[in-house]
This record gives sequence, structure tokens and C-alpha cells, in this order.
Amino acid sequence: MNEKTAVSGRLFTAPVLALMALGFALGSCEYVVVAILPDIAEGLNASLGAAGKLVGMFAAGYAVGTPIVTAATGRVPRFRLLMVLMCLFLVANAMSMLAPNLWVLYAARALAAVITGTLTAVALLFVGEVTPPEHTAKAVSMVYAGMSLATVVGNPLNKTICRLLGWRAAFAVILTVGVLLLPVLLRTLPRSSTSAGGDGFFRQFTVLRDRRYSLCVLMTIACYAATYVVYTYLTPILTDVLGVGETAVSPLLMVVGLCCVTSNLLAGWLGERGGISKTPVVLAMQAVLFFAMPFLLRGRWSGIISVLGMCLLMYVISTPVQVHALALAKREHPYAVNLCASTLSVAGNIGIALGSFASSELQAAVGMEHLGFPAAAVALAGLGLNLWLLRACRRG
Repeated sequence: MNEKTAVSGRLFTAPVLALMALGFALGSCEYVVVAILPDIAEGLNASLGAAGKLVGMFAAGYAVGTPIVTAATGRVPRFRLLMVLMCLFLVANAMSMLAPNLWVLYAARALAAVITGTLTAVALLFVGEVTPPEHTAKAVSMVYAGMSLATVVGNPLNKTICRLLGWRAAFAVILTVGVLLLPVLLRTLPRSSTSAGGDGFFRQFTVLRDRRYSLCVLMTIACYAATYVVYTYLTPILTDVLGVGETAVSPLLMVVGLCCVTSNLLAGWLGERGGISKTPVVLAMQAVLFFAMPFLLRGRWSGIISVLGMCLLMYVISTPVQVHALALAKREHPYAVNLCASTLSVAGNIGIALGSFASSELQAAVGMEHLGFPAAAVALAGLGLNLWLLRACRRG
């Protein structure tokens, strides 16, 4: 741990704020395509469906590539790894900005996904190094809040820039943010020669044999999948089901983003007050809300409140899950601490991909207004996994 930070005992230190800014840059990179998808399709003379695959390409690259790269780079000194990944992050966004066709953009986004996921894992490892133990959970939630903040500030900003200067300018902004952030990270983070702790590529994956870890992963997948069964069609639900006017959608989406940021801050609060022992309450609340949502969507204001409630619960399990995985790794599986640092981001993106795919099939079968029912079933599965996890922890 950075001695100056540990002695000060403060949360809002330069390293923590730098890592939060890194979270914002990573979130901006992850969510940028959603905001400017029609402009990309028009600019590259592609169909909206073909351009839409960029979202799936990113999620797949994130979910598949991140655990492989984090495991493979486990013995690389942490600071050096972060700097190399930041340089590759700049390369990936430069490729996206200059992509002459959709295929190059596919490749650039896949590369950006792997780099973003691995950078997130390394940033979370740095959190434990630059904060005292009593502030670790809050600092983790701040990194994720930085990522969520990108939906509040980054997406509206990118949309405006895209309208004025074209879709490539949105990637240019992310590239500029990365260039400005690089010297800040270089100056504020400790130049630790400590590696992430990986001890053999394949051995790291044996941590999945521990039910206290594998059940945590499955619970996270279920929680995010439940949310994205509904969240995938958030804008059409607001406009087509609730009848929200086009002029009111953008301000409402900004409120949605603020709810997501608040959700991450609540996650930090929960992480310090029981962690995964308290998350069954969150999953039970999700299940009840999703079950009630088809009825609440019959009224405009009750429907809007239910959507905002969904977003407030969206990330509450994030910090408890991440703190549990890191603590378990450091205590009993030090050979896999690098892989465990990517638990939330990888499991979350698997859940997002599964939820989004299921949603695309379900909305055609049952209608967008009834997506809450299958989402409630998945949330109940997550609750069952959470209770099983707590039982495994007691036995462990």
C-alpha cells in the first residue's frame, strides 16, 4: 500500500480521484456506441442492424478476452501493466476514430473491450494499494461511479459532439481524455513492482472450484441479466409504452444516469455494512419490482418511478461482490487475485449479453410491457444463488 495514503487515512486522495477519472474514461469508451449508433451506420454506409453488432462485439470481447488477458498478465508488475494498457487503450480509440469501414471498427471495438476490462481489473487492484482498509469498499464504488458518470455526462456530450462534428469526433474526445489522463496516472499512482499475483495461467482458473467464488460469479450474472432483460429496451419502453415525448427522453435518460451513479454509491455503503450478507435483500427487492413492473407500466408516472427504481438497484451488488472476490482471493487464493479482480466486470458483461439476447427474443413474444415477468424469474434465481453462496461461506 502507498504509505502516504495509508497514513493519511483519507478517502479523497489524488490516487483515488485519478482512478475514478480512469473509470470515467473507461465508461465513456464502453457506452459511446449506444449514443451515436445511427450516426456510425450512416457515416459508414452500413445498416443499423450491422452497426448494432458493435455493442455485442464489445460485450463479447469484454467477457471472453478480459479473464484470459488478466490471467496471462498476472506476473507483470502492476504499474507497468497499467501504463502498457493505457497506451493500448489510446491505440484502440485511435483505430475507432480512423476506421475506414465497419470491419475495422469491429476489430477496434473488440480490442477496446479487452483493454477496458483488463484496465478495470488493474485499477481495482490499485484501489487496495492506495486506500486504507476502512475505505476500500467506498473507493471501489467510486471507480464504478466514475464509469456510471459516463452515462450522465459522456453520452449526452458525445451525442452533441457527434451532431456538430460527426461520429469520429466522439472517439477523438475519448482519445483526448486518455492522453490527458496518462500523465496524471503516471504522477499519482505508486510505482509498485508488485505483480497482480497470477501464478500460472491455467492454475488461476482453478479458483472456480471454490463454491464461494463460482456462486458469486453466477449470482452476479443472474443479477445483471435480470436487469438487462428490461434495460435493453429502456428508450422504447419510455417512448412507446409510457408515451414520453421525444423532447423529454434526453432529460429523463440523464436522470436515469444519475440513478445509476447513486446505485454505485449505495453499493459502496453496502460493501462496508455487511457486503454479500446483505445482498439477498437487494435481489429480493429486484424480484418484487420486476414482478410489479408490468402493472406499474400501465400508468406513465408509476411506470417512470418503476424504471428509476430499477436503475437505483442496478449496481448495488457491485461493490459487495468485488470486495468479496478480492478478499477471498487474497486470503485463500493469492495465485488468482488478478483474475478475481475482473470478477464483477466479466460476470456483469456475461449477464448483460445474456439478458440483452433474451430480451430481444422475449419482447417479440410477450411485448415490452411484460418483460418484468421473466426479469423477476431471473432475479429470483440470483436470490437463490446468493443464499447458497452465504451457506457456502458459513461452511468455508
